[in-house]
Amino acid sequence: MLQIAVWTAVVWFASEQFPDPRRLRFDAERMLAEILRVPLVTLNERGYSAADLFWLVSAVAGLWLAVSIVTRLLSARLRHATGASSGALQPVATLVKYALISIGLVVILQVAGLNLSSIAILASVLGVGIGFGLQSIANNFVSGVIISFERPIKPGDFVSIGELKGTVLRIGARSTIIRTLDRVSIIVPNSHLLEQEVVNWSYGDELARLHVPVGVADGADIDRVRAELLGAAKAHPGVLLDPHPEVRFLGFGDSGMDFDLLVWTHDPPGQAVLQSDLYYLIEAALRRAGIATSSPQRTLHVSAEEIGGLVERLRAVPRSVARAAAAPSVAAAAPPADAAGGVGAPGAHAPVLDIDSLVARMRGPDGLAIEDRRHLLSVYPKCFLGSEAVQWLMRAGDLSREAAIRLGQSLVERGVIHHVLDEHPFRDGHFYYRFYADEKRP
Repeated sequence: MLQIAVWTAVVWFASEQFPDPRRLRFDAERMLAEILRVPLVTLNERGYSAADLFWLVSAVAGLWLAVSIVTRLLSARLRHATGASSGALQPVATLVKYALISIGLVVILQVAGLNLSSIAILASVLGVGIGFGLQSIANNFVSGVIISFERPIKPGDFVSIGELKGTVLRIGARSTIIRTLDRVSIIVPNSHLLEQEVVNWSYGDELARLHVPVGVADGADIDRVRAELLGAAKAHPGVLLDPHPEVRFLGFGDSGMDFDLLVWTHDPPGQAVLQSDLYYLIEAALRRAGIATSSPQRTLHVSAEEIGGLVERLRAVPRSVARAAAAPSVAAAAPPADAAGGVGAPGAHAPVLDIDSLVARMRGPDGLAIEDRRHLLSVYPKCFLGSEAVQWLMRAGDLSREAAIRLGQSLVERGVIHHVLDEHPFRDGHFYYRFYADEKRP
């Protein structure tokens, strides 16, 4: 912008020095003025040119800027005189701003020669449109006005709306901005704040009580549990000692005895961190006291028909495959396999699994797709995918996915296959594995 202004001044100064450029500049200015005075729009038997429209837009923009400055100065003066917060003066500033803008628009339109009766007709049409097509916007605007005057929430309050928790940053005409504990700004329509249940942790008094549920195993000493929970609470600097913490025995649950530690804090936004710190302290205190925490217990009901079907499926699995899938620990105890993929030496005390036939089938024509694989800029020769091996074992042995994965891990532990980079055990996924028999040896 500065360069444009400088070059314009240079051209104007240069044109003033010579008669011909000066005459051309005068002609251009006169032609431009005539173009701007040509009527473009006719309202109430009066034509409005481009210059009139430019003046009207500039006047409205100047009005908005002037009203914003006056509103800020008025808010600052009232805040200094009364000592009120900016949130408390926000409704007054909003009303003054809208009132001054309305009065200024009426004055500008009167000076521009526009008949206000036509504007009243336009306003009625817009009112009908708002009533039918803009109900949501009108609802949010009215809700914002109600919130500004009733002040159930105000900027700086820590609120909970469903699963959302955060600090109110600003209450606007249509929506409210809430900054969550993850420092993410959420825009909430004002109507939601009036139609839904809102928990305001900072309303009136920021003193809040936090519930910390704790479960211990059956048979624990209740008095000892209570003492340890109170000790953990009093050891945290964020817990108030007045009102004092307390422990309530909720009863006997499915997994043990349930307690509720109640603590008070002056920092509602930090309740998540406080609860986490208390759980750390409680776990350490209970472990030192030899008190076991409760763990969920579940009972599985299986019908006789399902058990019979499972037995029949296990009988149908080939013996060598079933033993390898069902007993990976026995396979791990066997002597390591040789380079050819065979099993340990005969006569070993640990049971020896006959997996030669299985490996031969895996490497045979109907087995796995053993080929060179490319990943990024590297090529891995004669390997296969873990997911392909799992699918093949499920089809060939009629195994479940878990049994096939256990069988693949058994082959890794026996030294039959391995990950190409030796970084992973056997996994069902896009991982490259290779038979030791296919390793290139010098």
